Amino acid sequence: MKKVLLSIIIPVYNVEKYLFECVESVRNYPDTEIILINDGSTDSSGHICDSFKDENIIVIHKKNGGLSSARNAGLKTAKGKYVYFLDSDDYIKDFGKILDFISSKECEILLFDGMGEDYYTHHGLNKNTRYTGIECIETQIKKYKDYPTTVWLGVYQREYLLKNDFFFEENLLHEDELWTQKVLINAKNIFYLNEKLYFYRQRENSITQKTGKKNLSDLIYIFGEMYKYTDSRFIKANISKRYLHALAKFKAWKYDLEIDKRKIFSNAGGFDKIRAFVLIVNTKLYCGLSERLR
Repeated sequence: MKKVLLSIIIPVYNVEKYLFECVESVRNYPDTEIILINDGSTDSSGHICDSFKDENIIVIHKKNGGLSSARNAGLKTAKGKYVYFLDSDDYIKDFGKILDFISSKECEILLFDGMGEDYYTHHGLNKNTRYTGIECIETQIKKYKDYPTTVWLGVYQREYLLKNDFFFEENLLHEDELWTQKVLINAKNIFYLNEKLYFYRQRENSITQKTGKKNLSDLIYIFGEMYKYTDSRFIKANISKRYLHALAKFKAWKYDLEIDKRKIFSNAGGFDKIRAFVLIVNTKLYCGLSERLR
């Protein structure tokens, strides 16, 4: 059986404009396999997937189940020592740098950076330094007061994911927020490749860019879960910060949703403590003040 160092998992849904560029950016590298999961596309994406099919490219056609469902299908199919989740409307450059690293060093997770927004950079991490998950997250929070939670800024050891049952929770928007933190926090062996390799394309019709009750209710659930995975005061304060931002962004006062305001307050730090107190007093007032302070 052919050795597979890395399985590249690409969920596909109605991305006919971008799919070719995405696949070509990771195609024809040694010791890799590409798994294209056509998640019920209604445009020509499925046909484009089939046009790529060869001994190194696996195509799966399935009923639409959402991004998490497609990623899970890819993870269950993968044979590589490592897996990488690439979004089909984005692309990556210099993929060989990632392969060179994971072929020469053992790790559970290899992190790297994305082009564009500063938020896609792992601030404070040093190359060739081994981190635990807690160290990795806390270092970035102390340096930058935040850290990326996007799944596509990391390569993950497949055995590590499977033995911990780290599959994506389905029917959930913003699933990266929950999955990435769980995966990072439990890791004991993380390295950082100081390279901007990922090109993220933010589309206006992306569902996670739209406001609405589903976006907010899923985030409320996610942040509530995230508090459970760590005792670190730095990480819990960061969760409160993200929680507060989401409530303001999606105008929480419009919806009848249960929010654990006191948990946000008890874990918040610095100025976020004041913001959380205003939230306790009045949700609409908090959202209005947050909008003015942006």
